[in-house]
Amino acid sequence: MTEGRSNGRRRGPTSATRRGFLALAGAASLAGCNEFGLSSEDEPPKIDGEAFADALSADPPTVAETLPVDVEQSHLDASADHARDLLSSVPAPFDDEEIPNGAIRDELSRRYEDASAELDDARDAPTDAETMVRLRDARGNARGVAAGWEAIDDGLTRADVLDTVPDLRDDIDAFRHQWRYVGSEPVRTVLAHGQVEELVAYAVGRSRGAAERSRAMPEDPTTVAELAGRIGEARAALDDAEYVFERYADSLDDPRDVRDGLQAAGEDLTATLDDRRASLPDGDPGDASSFVDRDIEGTPVAVALEDLYRGFEYADGIDEERATGRRASVVLSAHETLVRMEAFESLRERVANDEHVTVESSEDVRRIRERAFEAVEEAVESGDELTLRLVAAISGDFEYVEDELGGYADDDEVSVAWLDRELGLYVLIGAMARASPTTSSEVKSVLRERF
Repeated sequence: MTEGRSNGRRRGPTSATRRGFLALAGAASLAGCNEFGLSSEDEPPKIDGEAFADALSADPPTVAETLPVDVEQSHLDASADHARDLLSSVPAPFDDEEIPNGAIRDELSRRYEDASAELDDARDAPTDAETMVRLRDARGNARGVAAGWEAIDDGLTRADVLDTVPDLRDDIDAFRHQWRYVGSEPVRTVLAHGQVEELVAYAVGRSRGAAERSRAMPEDPTTVAELAGRIGEARAALDDAEYVFERYADSLDDPRDVRDGLQAAGEDLTATLDDRRASLPDGDPGDASSFVDRDIEGTPVAVALEDLYRGFEYADGIDEERATGRRASVVLSAHETLVRMEAFESLRERVANDEHVTVESSEDVRRIRERAFEAVEEAVESGDELTLRLVAAISGDFEYVEDELGGYADDDEVSVAWLDRELGLYVLIGAMARASPTTSSEVKSVLRERF
């Protein structure tokens, strides 16, 4: 599963992983671009700082993650109330009389402040999916600070916290026995069960991680807070999984068993992945020039090609998902990896046709950003649900890239040699956004054949 970055503070499970690459616009719109390579000069070109800052002035598009079910306000309110009740059980803000140890006081204060901020953020979240992520984070931090204070005030121990894990695991097992792969429309079925699988896997991972981490941690209130916070996040994820499944199952007019169909679709798509992987060019994942017939070292497109290629072997966790029976997740991971492969081949073709942007000026920076933004906007306009899910995930990296590039905005001059990685991420996002609608159609055809 992907742990959100799905969204800046996001730590809980989100949807797709956040990796991508830009299929740049046609050659006619790239007039003025030169051969690959930063410059014929001995030193890389430098961009005036003011012009560079202006090139970053356009805001990137935001694509909010959505859910395949309608979420009732009562569910969100109950989750928020749970976190608030935990926060109200502690005498925050803490002072040095209540917690003399400064490190412990700072840690519990941080958790309290984070939980409070996450509750505030949840109120302003653009979608129910975003709200649920932030509320899961709030519940984890609130549970942590409440347990940490209980350790100080009433002697709660690490062992006491770990004693709650078996009950949580029993509840996870009980839900797994209740959960059935039912559905009707293929894409919505995959999205709904994929979300449930992701949440359950997150709950399992957090509950296991609490026990494993405890072995190397000291017996003090910060350890109690850490372990309790993880268990709180796991419990919140399980609550959301149960809710999403119930809402989805209740929404079906004519539910039918799709377990075998999902598995067959996943196997078909995995076989397609294997075939396409075998047809990829041999090359060095750390040297994009080995994939093309020219030297492209030091360019954004080289970064994009290398990152895409490295992702093929891992294939977004498909092997683990198949081994653990996460049928819908296999389909979604296959979709993302097939999009990567399509994006990779598209970029190789553009390199072969000299359709590229060599970064030598602020206008080149602007051009790369704008084309990534346009690619995402066009993908959203397609209205395809698989594409929207993927683009919502990969466009989350815009925030990271903008922050990184913004760090240079106050400099008098900016060397283009500093920008390869960040501009390469724009290229990656755009290429995947452009590749997704066609790949989504292929995946949907497989699903229709198997449902």
